[in-house]
Amino acid sequence: MFESPARSVPRVEDMRLLTGHGRFVEDGRPPESLGAPLHAAVARSETPHARITGIDVEEARAMPGVRAVYTGADLDRLGLRPLPCLTPIESTDGTPFDPPVRDALARGTVRFVGDPVAFVVAESEAAAVEAAEAVMVDYDDLPPVTDPTRSEAVGFVWEDGDRAATDAAFDRAARVVEIADVVNNRIIITPIETRSALAWVDPSDGRATLVTQTQGVHLMRKLVAGTLGMEESGLRVLTQDVGGSFGIKLMNYPEQSLALAAARDLGRPVRWVASRAECFLSDAHGRDQVSRAAFALDAEGRILALRCETRGNIGAYASALGPGVLSKGFAKTLGHCYRVPVLHLRATGVFTNTAPTDAYRGAGKPESEYLVERLVEKTARALGEDPIDFRRRNLLTAEEMPYKAANGFTYDSADFPGVMEKAVAASDRAGLAARRRESAARGQRRGWGVGLYLHLTGGDPAETSEVLLERDGTVSVLTGVQASGQGHETAFAQLVAERLEIEIDRVRVVEGDSERIRRGGGTGGSSSLPIAAVTIGRATEAMLDAARALAADELEAAAGDLEYGAGTFTIAGTDRRISLAELAERLPEEKAGQCAGLADHEGEFQTVPHGAYAVEVEVDPETGRVRIDRLTCIDDLGRRLNPMIAEGQLHGGLAQGIGQALLERTAYDPESGQLLTGSLMDYCLPRADDLPAFDCHPADVPTTANPLGMKGAGEVACIGVPAAVINALCDALDIDHIDMPATPERVWRALRATAGDNRAD
Repeated sequence: MFESPARSVPRVEDMRLLTGHGRFVEDGRPPESLGAPLHAAVARSETPHARITGIDVEEARAMPGVRAVYTGADLDRLGLRPLPCLTPIESTDGTPFDPPVRDALARGTVRFVGDPVAFVVAESEAAAVEAAEAVMVDYDDLPPVTDPTRSEAVGFVWEDGDRAATDAAFDRAARVVEIADVVNNRIIITPIETRSALAWVDPSDGRATLVTQTQGVHLMRKLVAGTLGMEESGLRVLTQDVGGSFGIKLMNYPEQSLALAAARDLGRPVRWVASRAECFLSDAHGRDQVSRAAFALDAEGRILALRCETRGNIGAYASALGPGVLSKGFAKTLGHCYRVPVLHLRATGVFTNTAPTDAYRGAGKPESEYLVERLVEKTARALGEDPIDFRRRNLLTAEEMPYKAANGFTYDSADFPGVMEKAVAASDRAGLAARRRESAARGQRRGWGVGLYLHLTGGDPAETSEVLLERDGTVSVLTGVQASGQGHETAFAQLVAERLEIEIDRVRVVEGDSERIRRGGGTGGSSSLPIAAVTIGRATEAMLDAARALAADELEAAAGDLEYGAGTFTIAGTDRRISLAELAERLPEEKAGQCAGLADHEGEFQTVPHGAYAVEVEVDPETGRVRIDRLTCIDDLGRRLNPMIAEGQLHGGLAQGIGQALLERTAYDPESGQLLTGSLMDYCLPRADDLPAFDCHPADVPTTANPLGMKGAGEVACIGVPAAVINALCDALDIDHIDMPATPERVWRALRATAGDNRAD
């Protein structure tokens, strides 16, 4: 496999997107022969937990323009089956996972505010929305539970690690330090594009088409076809541009299945577009775990064992990946960057009357590593030593790689002390004392903190990539992953163009079509480069082999005598040559499509990107407002194909991690079960003035896990930065802990609960 040079090629998709030429779901058009699309709206439960005692839809059905009103009573006739959970977690004691049945429309019971109870289809969106508001539902209210610490509806109790060895290590420990009730706050994910769907069925052959946002069309096809009881081959899923996802558009929701079922029932295309308010209520939320953890230490302050308990909020239903995120996803990086000989985790997943939770950027790793980094800080404070010195003693070193962690995962290569020392130096920790004095002179408090991270990238390696020389001389790259803002069109085109030594504008990346693309596991787990790029690289080589054979025929030479460079095959030692473009033009009709390369993913796809973030904050004691003054990032992402795009991924993750640390609070009223942060008026996303300048430095070492040397990048920043922010804040406040989000009110109260001024030395 060739080595692609790192070049910050400008993103080829940006001009199209910035000038309004993007292709989103709402831009989709069904075949004109099927007629104009009908429009759908959803009537949702306004109560968090109740038995449905009656639904009156007669007024809604009689309204002008309404073509159908579906309720739970219609599901069997429509052939709609419950939505599946792909990661059911069986309890360690053998108790099976038995979640509430998640029907596309509630039957018998509603379980959270926003639970769909009726699906209205009309000639216009306005008519559908008005009719949905006319649906009358009678409820027999039941007590809601919104707090996972108070829920008795246990879905699973799952354990990981070596309990006996961990207990033994704690028994012989010279000291034990514990941190308790650490909240990893629930996040309303809020991508810029709301969810939507456009569905139709071709009456001539019964084949169905669904246009919707995905992170991979093949998984969506599997899920939707399953809910409709149809063969996957009878459903084509199309995804065009996607305005952000971060995990939540990976899975199927009720509305996609309902739109297709209604289109099949009515013989007309059906379009559904979520309002922002609906997304706040019914999109899968992220995070939401409460945890405690403890280190067993020897007399020299070395870690002997890690013990952890976490309680995760599954929500009202088990979403596709949610239970796995709260358990196995959390466990995957629990050992973190430290030399932890043994560990044990007890993870409990509980149901509540809130929106289901699922994968959100990092999917369990930000939750567990935040917990461990906070425990590291508390342990250093308990030992009376510098947190950096404690880390130096306990971090795994480069010489210990490859390292098999206590939970069984292997780190192929990493230099955790190296990235930490670079963060300490680049952030000018040596000058902190002077900056503290300057802040104190202005009545402000200043603190410094570091957060280390590692990621064990994942994803689904079911990838088949195809690289095809088209008749017009362009090259098509077909891949089963799906961009939602990451820059795939540029990255993959850059990879192929550099190998073929042709202009990047001659390469076209094709994603999001389950009919054209043979197989794909989709985008997830920071896997696009470790899985798709590696496979595309192999498919490119296979295409070149096919082109070489065809060029040899055209030049009447042996394939072994041909040299390739600058997009051209040349007979060695002569001036006889043929370019790829010329070869494409000369291909006869019967050989069209033969100049192609096909490759399945092979080999390792897990990589270990890692790094260290140093944060410096200034706190106003009068208001509790936290200002991030400095943010220094040291990241090892392996070989960077396009450094600009890689750094853009870091910037996005940093913004989301800072939002979680300081701003984003999801609040349900414990008595009424209502979502109190149900709009952007109530839920605080980070704005430009909440973010500092990002001082990013590469510390890249190519991985040996794949031929390109590339590690995943998409999720790393939001894994590492929340702990760094809170560690810096605790340093400024001189306290052991404060929960996220550290809002001004929460900081102000913490200041009032403690005595003493910020250190000036």
